[in-house]
Amino acid sequence: MAEQKSGADLVPEHLQGRRIAAEAALPDGVALERQEGATWRGWALGLFFTALLCLCIPYFDFVLRGTMLSNNMFPASAVFFLFVTVGAVTLAMRALQSRLGLTRQDLVLIFSMTMVVNAIPGCGFFTFWVAQTSGGFFYKTPENGFAEKVLPYVPESWSPHDTAASRPLEWFYTGLPQGQSIPWAEWAGPYALWCGALLMLFGAMFALCGLLRRQWSEHEQLAFPLAQLPEDMLAGMDGTGQQPPFFKDRMALLGIVLIFVFHTYNNLADYFPKMERFPLGSNMDQYLSEPPWRGLNPFYMKIFPSVIGLTYLISLEVSFSLWFFFVLSRFLAMGFISAGLLQENRSYWSGPFVDIGSGALVALALGSFYMARKELGNSFMEALGLRPREGDPSELSARFWWALLGVSMAGSVAWMMWAGISFVCAALILLIILIVMTGITRMTCEGGLFFMQMYIFPAHFLGMLQTPAVMGSAQFVKLAIWDRVMVADWYRVAFMPNIMNTLHLSGRTGLKRRTLVAGLAVAIVLALGATFFSFMYTAYHNPGGAGQMAWYYSEFPRGEYSKLSAITSQIEAYKKKEESYRAQNKELPESEYPQAARRDWAQIYWIFTGVALMAVTMVVRKFIFWFPHPIGYVMWMGPYPLVQLWFSFFLGWLAKVLIVKFGGARIYMTTKRLFIGLVVGEACATIFWKLIAAWQGNINGYFMLPG
Repeated sequence: MAEQKSGADLVPEHLQGRRIAAEAALPDGVALERQEGATWRGWALGLFFTALLCLCIPYFDFVLRGTMLSNNMFPASAVFFLFVTVGAVTLAMRALQSRLGLTRQDLVLIFSMTMVVNAIPGCGFFTFWVAQTSGGFFYKTPENGFAEKVLPYVPESWSPHDTAASRPLEWFYTGLPQGQSIPWAEWAGPYALWCGALLMLFGAMFALCGLLRRQWSEHEQLAFPLAQLPEDMLAGMDGTGQQPPFFKDRMALLGIVLIFVFHTYNNLADYFPKMERFPLGSNMDQYLSEPPWRGLNPFYMKIFPSVIGLTYLISLEVSFSLWFFFVLSRFLAMGFISAGLLQENRSYWSGPFVDIGSGALVALALGSFYMARKELGNSFMEALGLRPREGDPSELSARFWWALLGVSMAGSVAWMMWAGISFVCAALILLIILIVMTGITRMTCEGGLFFMQMYIFPAHFLGMLQTPAVMGSAQFVKLAIWDRVMVADWYRVAFMPNIMNTLHLSGRTGLKRRTLVAGLAVAIVLALGATFFSFMYTAYHNPGGAGQMAWYYSEFPRGEYSKLSAITSQIEAYKKKEESYRAQNKELPESEYPQAARRDWAQIYWIFTGVALMAVTMVVRKFIFWFPHPIGYVMWMGPYPLVQLWFSFFLGWLAKVLIVKFGGARIYMTTKRLFIGLVVGEACATIFWKLIAAWQGNINGYFMLPG
């Protein structure tokens, strides 16, 4: 009989900045080699909850507003559904000595399906597809010049168009006139076309996650905080483990109740105006209005319980980095502004910090591939049949993952080439987006970050290699629209991190990955279909149409097409000047190049500074001495989330430091479920009060999650 390890034996490595050993945190009674599929009940519930999500989110997020369920990667809906099903199983076991026929694998499949598709009906795909492809056609005017400068380069097949007989765009943005029916057919073709593009990108993301999973899960043992939530909620259900079931754990229930009561009180203020909300933080900018202190702005101190709870689950070095580098960036900015080296309006929202963080993210992704080189090489040799297959023969093989990657990437490039984009530009922009997605996925799996942004889009990165003027107006417009649809709202709802979390979770909870991948594929296809009907119905029947639902359908498309209009105008002016000089056998001087024909060497310099900083950090941390984890300055790539979250990172880090210092390993393990309860409680409170808002017709509710 193997010797049982005590909590004190398992924790110290984690407290020094590393994860608890993988074998220490296995769910009770589950062995990694015992993988099983799901029952028909799990499939049925997973598909039911997927369809329910797609029916509700368009209304919940764009009509009711308030807290948005699809505006970041926090799986509030998935946690809520798991909470309900696990609670039902727990009650059934107590009252009927039955599990309701649901297995652990069923519950994992339900959570995974709803987690991955959560953003499809909202800010992850549908919203930006509609706004980016059709907004310019609806908002064109003689004054803005969209019709002459941008729309000739947008393929007709990408969007429906208004005619004398039917007005699909006008009615979508302004509301369906009485007596008219929704023009489903006009939208179906363009939507199916773009669903094909998304599915190919999904395939590439699935393949990369499948190829990197073993390296990150087993070799590097990343924390995967978002996967720890369902894993812990399911632990102890069979009564054979050391932990009690989640719903019988006092610490877990305390965390859930505390946050649920807190948000309930604050939500009641929407319905009882005399009640005053407990504040969730403060904007310190009002106190930092004089130089040099105003150089610290923006400086918010906000509290998000879910962020605090997830921060408790990651290593201390990662949580320290997340708040330390924010504070450092603000004091560096203040010093640079005071010395006249940095303009105050470029101290944070744009400029060197954003560029350094973006470069660091690219380096982080490339470094992750380098660290996985042996694993990737072995799997590639296995795919070619030059190496014997490892692992369970019933699981998905390396050949499957490599074939999926090749087919998906080839399909994506072919789709763009069909639209009129050159092979080189299509291949480069796809490579860029997959590198960035890999970096973001790494940050989520290691730091539990469910809210991130990156302000440099793939088309902008590509513009550093080939300027927009070199690419030409037609190609640049198509690339800009494609990447804006695929990365949505500055990457904040990227799908790849959730895919990787579910692949990791399946190995920890005994669900066959073959079953998981099949379930996710079916859920994605179902979500795309259900979203089409639910969102169209919501928009057309909303008073004032989609134009009155959110800025995504008003300010956003106008702003995006205005930028494209300015760039295409510069490109055309540049070409005319170049032709004029060429007719005189002269070369156009660089001083007369418009911005669209120039490389921003300052931005390129700062991006490479970020790459170099990441490389130096990795070398120093590995071979020389301790240095803060780089994840904090990678977050500079899109500063808005870090401005909101840094104080919650600090509180989570401080709580863990104090508990470890004064309570030791045993208290740390005991209180872990308290902090998981904070996350579960916030997810459940969010969904519960969304349902109340729908019942009461409250369209401007209280915000509970960052966004």
